[in-house]
This record gives sequence, C-alpha cells and structure tokens, in this order.
Amino acid sequence: MDSSASDATFHAPEVEELRQLFPAYELGNFIAQGGMGAVYSAQQKSLDRPVAIKILPKQFGADPQFRASFKAEAKAMAKVNHPNLIAVYDFGDADGMLYIIMELVEGKSLHHSAHGKAIEQTAAARIISAICQGLAHAHQGGILHRDIKPGNILLDPEAVPKIGDFGLARPVGEDYNPDEIIWGTPGYTAPEVLESPNTVDQRADIFSIGVLFYELLTAQLPPSPWQKPSSLSICDPQFDTIIRRATHPFARNAIRERLGDGR
Repeated sequence: MDSSASDATFHAPEVEELRQLFPAYELGNFIAQGGMGAVYSAQQKSLDRPVAIKILPKQFGADPQFRASFKAEAKAMAKVNHPNLIAVYDFGDADGMLYIIMELVEGKSLHHSAHGKAIEQTAAARIISAICQGLAHAHQGGILHRDIKPGNILLDPEAVPKIGDFGLARPVGEDYNPDEIIWGTPGYTAPEVLESPNTVDQRADIFSIGVLFYELLTAQLPPSPWQKPSSLSICDPQFDTIIRRATHPFARNAIRERLGDGR
C-alpha cells in the first residue's frame, strides 16, 4: 500500500487544537501532512530548543498491535544518534493520537529539491553516501526503515541529508505478523515487501537506496526492462554496477550474506 494512501481520510488537527494537548511546548506552524500523520514546528519550553511534533492518525492509536510496535520503534530510534538521522526526543499519546517529538530540520525534502531533475553525479553520490551512512547506523541499531524515498529525506541548509519518518520502521529480525498492514511507496518499495513480507530485512532498504540513486542521476525511476543510468545521463558507468547490485534480487542476496557475516 502507498504510504500516502490515507492522506484523503486523515485530517490534520489545527494548531489551536494541539496547544492544550502539549503544554510543555510552544506550538508554531503546521509544516506538512502525509499518510502517516502531520508535522508541526514547536519550541520545547524547558530546554528552549526547536522541535518538530509529528501527530499520527487516531486509527493507528486505536490499534493495540501498532501501539506496541510504535513504542518499541520510538525507543529504539531515541537510542540512535547520527548526523544523517533525524533525532527522536520523545513519544507518547495525546487524546488518542500517537505522537513523536523529534529534531526540527530547517530545510526542504529531497523530493521538493530534486523531483524531476537529474543531479550532477558528484552531488548525487555525496547525498547517497550520507544517506547510506545514516541508514547503516539505524541497521546497526536494529532498525529497518522500510519507506526510503525522496519525501522522507530532508536536506538541511547545508544540504546535509537526514533520514526521517521512521513511522513504518520495524526492528530487524522481528517475526512477520500476517495481520500487519503492508505499507510502502510504489517504485521505491522492494518486491519482497509485497511478495514475501516474512523475508523482509536490510535488503529492502538497500533496494530503495538503489532506486533513489537511479532517480537522482536520471530524473526517473528505473524502467522495465532495465536501462543503465549511464545510458540515460552523463554519469560514471561504475554507478551502473552499484545501482544494479542494490536493486537486483540475486546481488542483494550476496549483500545480505555479507551483512550476516558482519562484513
């Protein structure tokens, strides 16, 4: 399912509605809305620091299984600290709506900055390398993202990418629950997420990174049949191999073996 599929049914609360629910924060402005909730700027009064507050739709808070998973994931994310990951400060429940308090990134998403544009290869490689470092840190902390896409990557004023929206995250190795709703974004989601969700691991995020790299270099998603990025844009043919390995099932199996070996 597209992670934006619930946009039409989720109505973001007005800022005034939230002020009484968050007395420890000075609510600022509405920032954005997506299928997994709405984000607002705020100032944490006690520490005098800017934060972002993400509010999830009430239907998620009403699901005991989701609540338990959300709590575990929020705790895990709060323990990881990396310059390419948006920091999580706190989480909880406000009037039946689950929320996350996180680092406020002053900038735009990669989707907003690069959609429909081919990025110069050195800049594209720098962005992807930084995203990979942040994602590797999350994986080492036992967290899968499961929805890597341009809209979930924020660029700060220095164009440093930060991975956000771990709302679909799942602990590495957690047993698959057949009642779990399958989320993702068409084009970026690895095939096994839909075809064999019980096998989902780090390779699903690697697939999404490969798709993202392809898009930055060519301004389009990988076509079928496959075409080398270097045949569609001016870029180093070595990137063809990297992207093909990241998105090809057999090559990703080899990557998983290396992950399992700790290499």
